[in-house]
Amino acid sequence: MLDTNNPSIGRFDKSFLVHMIRDFFLVLLAVSALEFALKAAFVYYNYSVNGVSQAQVVADDLAENVRSIMRNEGGPVAARTIYPILERNWTDLGYAVAIVPSDVTIRSIESLFDFVPAGIPEAWPEGRYKEASVQITAEAFCLQCHVEAKVGDVLGTVTVHNYLSRDFAIWFKEVQLAACLAVGKIVLHSFLLFLILRARMEPLLRLRAVVSSLSKAYGALDQRAEIRTEDEFGVLARDLNIFLDRINRLIAELNQVLQRVVAVNDDIVTVQGDLRGQIDSVVTGVRRLERDAMLAAKREPRLSNDWFTAIRASVQALDDRLVQAGDTPQAEELLEALRAVVLDAETQLATSEKVFERLAAIGDDTENLKGSMSEMTRLEERMKTIIETGSTLVRRLQPEVS
Repeated sequence: MLDTNNPSIGRFDKSFLVHMIRDFFLVLLAVSALEFALKAAFVYYNYSVNGVSQAQVVADDLAENVRSIMRNEGGPVAARTIYPILERNWTDLGYAVAIVPSDVTIRSIESLFDFVPAGIPEAWPEGRYKEASVQITAEAFCLQCHVEAKVGDVLGTVTVHNYLSRDFAIWFKEVQLAACLAVGKIVLHSFLLFLILRARMEPLLRLRAVVSSLSKAYGALDQRAEIRTEDEFGVLARDLNIFLDRINRLIAELNQVLQRVVAVNDDIVTVQGDLRGQIDSVVTGVRRLERDAMLAAKREPRLSNDWFTAIRASVQALDDRLVQAGDTPQAEELLEALRAVVLDAETQLATSEKVFERLAAIGDDTENLKGSMSEMTRLEERMKTIIETGSTLVRRLQPEVS
């Protein structure tokens, strides 16, 4: 996995251009090495298939040179001078040659010219080779010097060794020249590739500059990539501009949402302030009313149950006395009035108790409402925090938005 926090990212030695030139240079070197290896393989194949035929061609050519020398009257003497030249020439061409005279040739030359013909002695170097031989037979013109020979006799044998090292030596010389040319060609091609890539990668470098500016903190999103080409880089620049347009639209919509949230929050704050004042006023009035009722109850204590029991007993005793005394209308009216007073007192007492209970319940509800208002205040603070965070985000994405 690539470490995205690595500080080496973006350095010149990590550039795509440098990597491309390096890879292209290495590929060219590999191709050149493969080309030389294929040529070496072809040299070996050609030697394996055509080595004998090539040696045979040289042997035939050398045998023809010997026959040309023999056509001269002073051929045996001239051969002593020409053979070393032939040997040196063919050796320079990479072949090892030998001309071995036959016994009849040695006897004829020794008796006629008074020296022993040596030809080209066999001095074969070490190494892998292909061999070809040609026998030189006597013809009519040869009998002038080869006096002891007859037409058709073997006068000597030409042997040629074709060495594999010769072919590889020729290949190595070609490789040396080709390697020098290849190095120059590789350097030239790499330089041309650098110029082409630098020209073709200019749109990508501009895109990189735009993206680098966008990646910085508080970078403005109003930048756009310039589209100069119709290739993939031009398409990439166009797509980047479309993406930035979408981002800006999303930011504008987010900013509108935040403005609406701010407006709603302001309305909530206003309503909350008004509601808090009203609740405080109601709570104060309820508590004051409850306090006044309690004070009034203390100033005018309510009648106890014993008092009502005593009154009822008195009314009953009075009723009994009236029954014993006989019919007294005034006493009857007085007794009914007393009973009405007692009933009214009981009713008022029950009503006062219910009023006190309701006041207490209202006081508890208003306390709960105040707690709810406190919770609403905390929610308001959280909403303010969210608004501030969203506003900060918008300012970071779009610095020109105030």
